[in-house]
Amino acid sequence: MSWNICGEAGGRRGEPGYCPHRNEPEQKAAQIKKLVDERQANVVMLQEVCGTAPGSHLELLRAQLGEGWDVRHASGARPDGRTDCRGALSGELGVALAVKGTITESSSADMLPADPSGQDKQTLPILCASVQGWTTRVCTTHIAVGESERVAQQIKNVKAYLGTAANSGFVLGGDFNRNAGSDSMKPLTDSFDRCIDGFTYHGWDRATQRHSLHKLDHFFTNRTPGSSRFAACAIDTSRMDQTENEPTSGPPTGYSDHAPIFARLPGTSVPTPGDMSGDGKPDLVAVDDAGKLRLYPGLGDGGVTGGHRVIGTGGWSGASVTHR
Repeated sequence: MSWNICGEAGGRRGEPGYCPHRNEPEQKAAQIKKLVDERQANVVMLQEVCGTAPGSHLELLRAQLGEGWDVRHASGARPDGRTDCRGALSGELGVALAVKGTITESSSADMLPADPSGQDKQTLPILCASVQGWTTRVCTTHIAVGESERVAQQIKNVKAYLGTAANSGFVLGGDFNRNAGSDSMKPLTDSFDRCIDGFTYHGWDRATQRHSLHKLDHFFTNRTPGSSRFAACAIDTSRMDQTENEPTSGPPTGYSDHAPIFARLPGTSVPTPGDMSGDGKPDLVAVDDAGKLRLYPGLGDGGVTGGHRVIGTGGWSGASVTHR
C-alpha cells in the first residue's frame, strides 16, 4: 500500500494547507495499521510522514506493527530548507517504507535538482529497500508540484535511480503530483507498467477556485513481455477527506487529503473469496465481444462500479465465467 498521509501539512480549516488530523499522529498511525490488517499488506509506502523520533508517525506505527516488521525513513526538506516537522509534531519530514520481513539493504537520495535561483531549498528523496527472501525491490518517492524543467528532471532522476532494479524486479509507489498521462511522466510510463488510474487526491484548484479530485498517486513496476506484474490494484476513498475545505465545513470525513492505494502481485494471497482487485470485496469478471476478459470491481453490496479494467487481452471467446 502507498499513502500520502499529509502528516506535516499545516493550516486550519479553510486554509490551503489544511490536513485532516494534522496534530494527531496517533490517529494517522492507527489508520495505517487498520489498513495493513484489512488488506493483509506486507509493504507500506508513506509520503509526507514524520519519522526517526519518539512520538513521530513512524515510531507510533512501528510500535503498532510489532515484531516481524522492518522500517526505514528518508528525510526531505520543505522549500524553506527545514527538515523538522513543525509545531508539536516530532521527527523529520520525509518518506518511509515498512515491510513485513527483514530489510537487507536500503538506499535513498534526493531526486529534485537544486533550484537555480537558490530560493527554493526543497528536497524530495526516493527510498528503496531489498528484503530478505524477496525477488522484488520496493521503492517510494514524492514528486514536486508543477511542470518546470526542474520537476521534469526529478522524474528522469527517479527513472535513472531505479537502475538495475528495473532488470530484476521492483515496485515503485508514491505521490507523483500529476496524472500518469502527463508528458513529464513519460520517462516512467514509457518504460514501466503502472497500476492505479483513478481519483486519489481531493484538493483546491487555484485556476477554478473550486475543490476538485485529481489522479496523483501511482504504482509502477518493471515491464515483462506479454503480461503485467500487477495482479490487481485498488483505491480506498473512504480514508480520503472529501469535505469542502471551508471554515464552516466541520469534521473531516477522512484522515488525509489523499486516498491510500493498493497493488497486489501475482502469487500473493487474496484475503476475500472472489476479490481480484485487492480491496477486500468480491468482484465480477465478464467476457466482451472481442474475447477480452473484463474485471468489474465489486462494491461489497452486490453491485459493481460503473467502470471496468481489461485483465485478459484476448482468447476468452466462448469461455464460461463464474463469480462469488
